[in-house]
Amino acid sequence: MKQRANLCAGVVALLVLAIVVGAAQKESSNPAPGQLGGPAAPLTGLQWIKGGPVQLTQGSITVVEFWATWCPPCRTSIPHLTEIQQRFKDQRVTIVGVSNETADIVKPFVAQMDEQKKMEYAVAVDREGQVWKGYMDAFGVRGIPHAFIVGKDGNVLWRGHPMAGMDEVLEEVVNDRFDAVAYAAKQAAREKEEARVLALYKSYFTTVGTDPGEAAAIGAQLVGSDNSAMLNALAWRVLTDVPQESRDLELAREAAAKAVTLTEEKNPSILDTYALAMYELGKKYVAQAVTLQKKAVDLTDNAQAKESLSKALRRYESATVE
Repeated sequence: MKQRANLCAGVVALLVLAIVVGAAQKESSNPAPGQLGGPAAPLTGLQWIKGGPVQLTQGSITVVEFWATWCPPCRTSIPHLTEIQQRFKDQRVTIVGVSNETADIVKPFVAQMDEQKKMEYAVAVDREGQVWKGYMDAFGVRGIPHAFIVGKDGNVLWRGHPMAGMDEVLEEVVNDRFDAVAYAAKQAAREKEEARVLALYKSYFTTVGTDPGEAAAIGAQLVGSDNSAMLNALAWRVLTDVPQESRDLELAREAAAKAVTLTEEKNPSILDTYALAMYELGKKYVAQAVTLQKKAVDLTDNAQAKESLSKALRRYESATVE
């Protein structure tokens, strides 16, 4: 289960990396649905678990975020979304978390979060798929978590990972300072960089077993990236998928360490990867692996994920006394 949980984060990261909004959004005075600046789909067909119903209204700002209980990056985003909701609660900003799971799955999860006051925003399930179709399908998005900011005029102004600068964009939207044209230019440059990094990532794993020199050069370029999700996916795959004779443990350590720094030591999945890298480097680094894994366990709320991380922790701890 440990491997599945962390690989889930890696797979989601790759899907997010692979999404390109059709090069850059085509400039238009009247953008169509499915384009930034175009009209947002209504929040219809939802079963409200908490805080609803919510409707898109003129003058209000709504953040529509897609998530799932089984998704580790989604669970990591929940406290951040709560912070944002509390920060902007008096400025007509409403956050809505939308899952396509059943109410029987989402209700107990939300109840658990409520006990810890970690999910203080509206939550709904989209079993009919209307809202998913109006946002995720319309924009060609597959990976979660993914959020959309609907502005005061009812148009979609921004989309992306809820922990990838969304709060800064929301601040500008609230204060009527958001420049859609400038953002579109930045987004196009960002997507070009993500496409470049994804191509390097794929190249690394096609050359690692056949051309070590080329693989090392590609690895060095990848570690130069500031994409924490990609760095985590790179390190985890090196540690778990690459044959031992071709495994570059120092690359995995360096990538995981940078990902931990970029996420300010707040992502348990990335801490888990870094801990594994230190453990694999040998007995000299096991104590550091234990420290990192303890932090990952402490940051995890989901019982199943916590047990998986705790199992790895016990393995590292036993290695310190051997």
